[in-house]
Amino acid sequence: MEDRYLRYKHLNEYLKRKFGERTLKICIDGGFTCPNRDGTCGTKGCLFCGEKGSGEHLITSPISYQVKRYFESYRAERANKFIVYFQNFTNTYDTIKNLKNKYDAALIDDRIVGLEIATRPDCINEEVAKLIGSYSKKYYVCVELGLQTSNDETAKMINRGYLSNKFTEAVSILRKYNIDVITHIMIGLPGENFDDLKNTIEFMNKHDIQGIKIHSTYVIRDTRIV
Repeated sequence: MEDRYLRYKHLNEYLKRKFGERTLKICIDGGFTCPNRDGTCGTKGCLFCGEKGSGEHLITSPISYQVKRYFESYRAERANKFIVYFQNFTNTYDTIKNLKNKYDAALIDDRIVGLEIATRPDCINEEVAKLIGSYSKKYYVCVELGLQTSNDETAKMINRGYLSNKFTEAVSILRKYNIDVITHIMIGLPGENFDDLKNTIEFMNKHDIQGIKIHSTYVIRDTRIV
């Protein structure tokens, strides 16, 4: 179907056009924690966050081993190009040296064409952005920011740990280094209605972002959202 008939660009199609063929993600557990868990801004995490962050299905092991294991599995037969995706917890929350070591540990195969990093807006700064941007000489780079909602009252209720203006600051820094930004929002957060969702979309659209992930709010066992 021609683009003019589509209401949005699907990720799979975007990647196929960008890289010339089907491109898949390799989900990585980088062994990170979160400032909302180690006491920096909280200890209990976001209300909806599970014990393993957003990667309940991932197995913790050395990063290079995770990548090698992926390429040894049937999953690597489904495409020729791949993006390593640091998924669990806050994947920019470490020293610059440790961040570089972890990112480098994943970029070990010629079939890898991209580096994608999930994190929090309050864990983006100039040094982090410079490091991530440095990979753009060889790889497609992208950062996923968990906004969830622009309503700071809801954010307080879900224990997000930062105000929405941090999202604005993070996007500005990342785009200065030409890093693509994907925004996560959540539908159905406790106490929110359609107007809250509309306000979040309007807030998000004021920023120079390149994509959006829309999550339904769902309940994971042993989280505080139950």
